[in-house]
Amino acid sequence: MPQVLSSSSHEISMSSSSQFRKRLPSDRDDPFTDKKPKYELKESPFNVQRRKSDTSTKQQEENVDGGEEEEEEDEVSLEVLEEMHKLEECFPVLSTDYRLIDKIGEGTFSSVYKAEALNGKIRLGCDIWRSPPLKKKSNHHTKKRSPIVAIKQIYVTSSPNRIHNELSLLYTLTGSTYVAPLLDALRYQDQILAILPYYQHADFRDFYRDLPVKGIKKYLWEMFHALDYIHDKGVIHRDLKPTNFLYDPFKGKGVLVDFGLAEKLTTSTGTKNQCPCISKEKPINRSHSKRLNIKGAYPKTDSRPPRRANRAGTRGFRAPEVLLKCTNQTTKIDIWSAGIIGLSLLTRKFPLFNSPDDTDALVELVLLFGLEKLQKCAELHGCGLEITLPNVNQAHGNLIKLVHDFLKHEDDNGCFPHDSVIYDTLGLFNEEGDRFIKPQYTNLESLSQEERDLEYERVRRSNEDYKDHKHLMELLYGCFKMDPTKRLDSKQILKLPFFAELSQTEDDVIL
Repeated sequence: MPQVLSSSSHEISMSSSSQFRKRLPSDRDDPFTDKKPKYELKESPFNVQRRKSDTSTKQQEENVDGGEEEEEEDEVSLEVLEEMHKLEECFPVLSTDYRLIDKIGEGTFSSVYKAEALNGKIRLGCDIWRSPPLKKKSNHHTKKRSPIVAIKQIYVTSSPNRIHNELSLLYTLTGSTYVAPLLDALRYQDQILAILPYYQHADFRDFYRDLPVKGIKKYLWEMFHALDYIHDKGVIHRDLKPTNFLYDPFKGKGVLVDFGLAEKLTTSTGTKNQCPCISKEKPINRSHSKRLNIKGAYPKTDSRPPRRANRAGTRGFRAPEVLLKCTNQTTKIDIWSAGIIGLSLLTRKFPLFNSPDDTDALVELVLLFGLEKLQKCAELHGCGLEITLPNVNQAHGNLIKLVHDFLKHEDDNGCFPHDSVIYDTLGLFNEEGDRFIKPQYTNLESLSQEERDLEYERVRRSNEDYKDHKHLMELLYGCFKMDPTKRLDSKQILKLPFFAELSQTEDDVIL
């Protein structure tokens, strides 16, 4: 029989389920509510095909003439079938409780499989998280389907401490609709499986170029709510990226997953390995920058121990303090990662960075934010930064100009369709592309009444886009403060004008 870490599987499922029900104040918090976001998503060909597939599946589920519900499953490759067979061989009791359907994800430390729960043991927990049932004309002769779950196989090469840390954090974070809870945990010899809810979502690459600014607003609203919840619990995710935030752009709901690198927030009390950003030492004076060159940094035979800090994360999403080995890393590193995702959505470019190592990652940040800002950031953490690459000083750090240049470059190369949402953004820039300009009316006197009405409507929509883009840039600048103590936290971000529309909607629902 499978063993459960720290408790029986029944106890984990039942106790966590009761917490779910206590934490759900209303249907508005349901991650799979049928309410649609207040924006129109222009579908890419990938999304159209996905919608057609989903529609055919729903039609099959609604067909009750045969007395059973059937779900069309994607064809599984022979390689994945072999992997699932090996997993069942290594974990003999798995096939008695679950039916593996497909492999849906893979990382450095784990693989994730879609599965059907057969024994009904976790049904109570899954009922909270699955989609609402479809409305049917008749429920006669309908077979109740078993819940679909995600089974995360944690590789045996992971250290016991890492496995225990992930499972304990998942269990601790149970209770929010923005975070995937732990439903069950199974152990057989050295094999560990975590049972999580399965969420319908879209691949980030399928919608990030087609999401209008209203859609970006809803995406970030969901993400920062998830961060706010885990940060209140004193947890740093450390690996925030699009693949770890499962989002459904048609329902406007997202869930934060994968806490394999997450850790509890701790306060550094020692002074031996303390970063200058929190120590009583004064930051390095920039007037001594000549001494901060590579040759004069420190001797090769320096006996002082090197600074050790957690540098875990995904390349392109790590904050400057992580790259500079700051020992006082806080929840603000997640805010930086969220800002990178927001910038990717606005520039329609993913991945935004693709550096192979930490040195190149710093160069990428210099090219984006400017050398001077990164030098000040390095000095804050007791480091010197010298880059001799040509034209590196030309980086201006103007994010609005950056967005303009990215979009203009792709538009000039014909990378966007004529009805793309990027033209809503490109129409807001001035000629230089370094700032947004407020939309203006054309000559109304020469227009008929019907044409005037159309012009009024055009300007009204453009004004909404102008305000949204302006407030989104304010949010991004708040995420990209080089000094983590000045970087906005999730609570401050959720109160920004960018989210005023969603905050008002939420208040109206409560009232």
